[in-house]
Amino acid sequence: MALDLDSAFEYLNKSFSARRLSHAYLITGPAGSGKNELAVRLISLVNKFPQEESLANVISENVRLVQPESKSRRIKVEQVRELEEMFHQKANKGSYKIGIIEDAERLGEQAENAFLKTLEEPPLNCLILLITAFPEQLLDTILSRCIEVPLMQADSSIAANEYGDRLRDLLQGIRPDGQVSDALKIARAFSDILKDAKEKSEKEEDKERKLESESFAKTTDGRWLKDREDYHKAIAQSRYLGIRSDLLEVLISWFGDALRHKKGYTRLDFSQQSEFTLNLSKGFSVDELMKKIRSLEGLRDDLGTNVQESLAIEVSFLEVFANSQTG
Repeated sequence: MALDLDSAFEYLNKSFSARRLSHAYLITGPAGSGKNELAVRLISLVNKFPQEESLANVISENVRLVQPESKSRRIKVEQVRELEEMFHQKANKGSYKIGIIEDAERLGEQAENAFLKTLEEPPLNCLILLITAFPEQLLDTILSRCIEVPLMQADSSIAANEYGDRLRDLLQGIRPDGQVSDALKIARAFSDILKDAKEKSEKEEDKERKLESESFAKTTDGRWLKDREDYHKAIAQSRYLGIRSDLLEVLISWFGDALRHKKGYTRLDFSQQSEFTLNLSKGFSVDELMKKIRSLEGLRDDLGTNVQESLAIEVSFLEVFANSQTG
């Protein structure tokens, strides 16, 4: 059963106080559930120092953070081996050697296999924290050697707004046997949602800018007003990029739920739409669902660069929504 952040920390605190802390925990949960914060709290507890605000701030001689770094957004075997070397160094008295693997689903196959020995035979005073929103993408041999601490979605679901609702309605109609024309139709509909979000954001900020301009036009110079115009444009763009990011998480989590059905998980990101993701899961193998998720993750990464948005969406959606055997 998924826990809220405070309950999860209380559970770990009790284990630590009773000297029953495991050597490896898998901290899971959707975006915004507090996975990183829980890791920071636990690290502060076991190594007895003030709680920091982020994982980056807890890095020290005894604490290492491993994240995807390569262009392929994979965690490489060399990163895992460097972490293992740290585990075998002598820890300060009363401290743990702690390794954090963020976005653990991005472990490459070689990295996962290399990591198994450490999970099977951990050094003394060693604590391993794997953090992921997609535990179903990890090898079963990794999962079986960790204690999972599942966190629930905080307050509201991913993209709990009109754009998220429109996208979830759109996804309810997708078919496993979709044709190229179906994929292009979904791509256009998704782009239309993004267009509406961008236009609304720009209109809201333009309204704020005009009100500001009317209030200060007689008391400030033109340069200040021009700077404020640029400021409001930047705010509108930032808000739009946030919405787009959330909608991409909806897409990834939708297929993630289908994969969770496939692997027997009962905790879903979109439990209210479980009948649709269950039907979707029946049309694809685990490998096919994984491939679709990775394509969407690739789209998310690509859109963080200077690629042409609509073209990148179209290419990815052809991979995700068009059945290669029928297309």
